[in-house]
Amino acid sequence: MYRDKISLSQAMSYELLGDITIVDPSPESLGAIGDKGLTWKENFIKLQSKHRHISSDKLMNFLSAKYTIEIAEQPNYITNTFSWRYLYGVENSKIKDKSKDNIEYVYILVNSGYPNLVKIGMTVTTVDSRVTGLNASSTVDEWQAKFAVAVEKGSAYRVEQAVHRHFASQRVSSDMGGSREFFKVDCLTAFDKLREVAALFMVGNPIVY
Repeated sequence: MYRDKISLSQAMSYELLGDITIVDPSPESLGAIGDKGLTWKENFIKLQSKHRHISSDKLMNFLSAKYTIEIAEQPNYITNTFSWRYLYGVENSKIKDKSKDNIEYVYILVNSGYPNLVKIGMTVTTVDSRVTGLNASSTVDEWQAKFAVAVEKGSAYRVEQAVHRHFASQRVSSDMGGSREFFKVDCLTAFDKLREVAALFMVGNPIVY
């Protein structure tokens, strides 16, 4: 499969924009390339776990990895040669497409009619369809997706409830005392906690709308 070769700095800029996930499938014996390298190795392990039916050497082809990132390791001065390590950049859209039956979402919504509140919830379909459903229930001001994370199937409820517990003191209940998914908390604060709680279950990078 043909892949574009890009530098590590290019790949990291694409990763920062949320376009790709960088993975390092090199043997554990080679160790990681710094702190970020640990994350790239973990990304590969997570993808392996999610697609157990695909052999490790074919996983990048299965996910249609778009980029190859070639890194020169320390030179061997005896043989006057370099060894090379190859990382891969997988488009997050491809990860979602390949994992659509195995992922769920935890999201943060905002509403101009309730500027001090956020809604923190989950869905087993898509965030867009969930928002459409909410806004179809005769709301004056519509809810809008602000942030979301895609997580492994079966983990969204656990992540959602952990975030709810963290912000329990800021939960806004109904007039009848019922619990709801609304919280009086800054949107970015909620997003930071969601990313922290979801870290072990995430598929790809967080989604910013």
